Parts: sequence; structure tokens; C-alpha cells
Amino acid sequence: MSYTKKKGDRLPPFVPLPWQMLNSKAFIVLPPSACKALPYFLGKVKLKFQDIQRYTSEFSFSYKEGNRLGFSPATFSKVIRDLVHFGFIDPIDKGGLRGDCKSNNLFKLSRRWEAFGSDKFEWLEWKTFVPEAF
Repeated sequence: MSYTKKKGDRLPPFVPLPWQMLNSKAFIVLPPSACKALPYFLGKVKLKFQDIQRYTSEFSFSYKEGNRLGFSPATFSKVIRDLVHFGFIDPIDKGGLRGDCKSNNLFKLSRRWEAFGSDKFEWLEWKTFVPEAF
């Protein structure tokens, strides 16, 4: 019996969390709120998981979006700190007031989490991050 794929058999969009990430030291010690938010950050980049450009693509994630997902501003701020601290995202630019309008924080996905807990891990803290001047 052969199986033919029907149009309705397609999987809905999803965000992959590979076993390597789920079993990493960084993910195991990641606080619960950051664990809940991580798939949303991973889903911001619309490239295949194996695509090398996935880790160079910049994306924004506003506090308003975080609020729609159920995070208070203080919790969302801690989520960002934790995801940077444990190596899942890297900051590109800090948002805030820019003239008369507001700008969002810019991030890119990171693979620093793979080395978490080893001497090769590169520490980066959100609080002390200073964006490069344009």
C-alpha cells in the first residue's frame, strides 16, 4: 500500500529544539522563564536550523511582544539577561529612546551555549554590553 501525501498532511510551523541543545549544560540550568521564552527567540529567525546564516541574522524582540506572550517587563528583562548569560542569544544593539521614537533591542542567535561549563565558554552579560557605534 502506498501512501500519498495530501495537502492537509503538512506539519504546522514549529521551532526545532535539537537534542544537543535540550541536553546541554546551559539548557539544564536555564531558569524556567528563559526556557519558556527560548523557542520564541529561536523562531524569530526564519531560516533552516542547519543554515549557517541562521547565526548571523539579526532580529528584534520588543517588550511589547514579550508582554503578549505573558511576560511582565521585569521578567522579560531577566529572560534576555539569562539567554545572553547562558549563550543562547548575543546582543547586537540595545533599544531605547532614539530621538522622538523608540527602538527595539537587536539580537542574533548564538552557539556559545555549546561550550557552557567549559574553559572555552565566552562570557557575555547583557547589563555590561555596550553596542558599537554606527
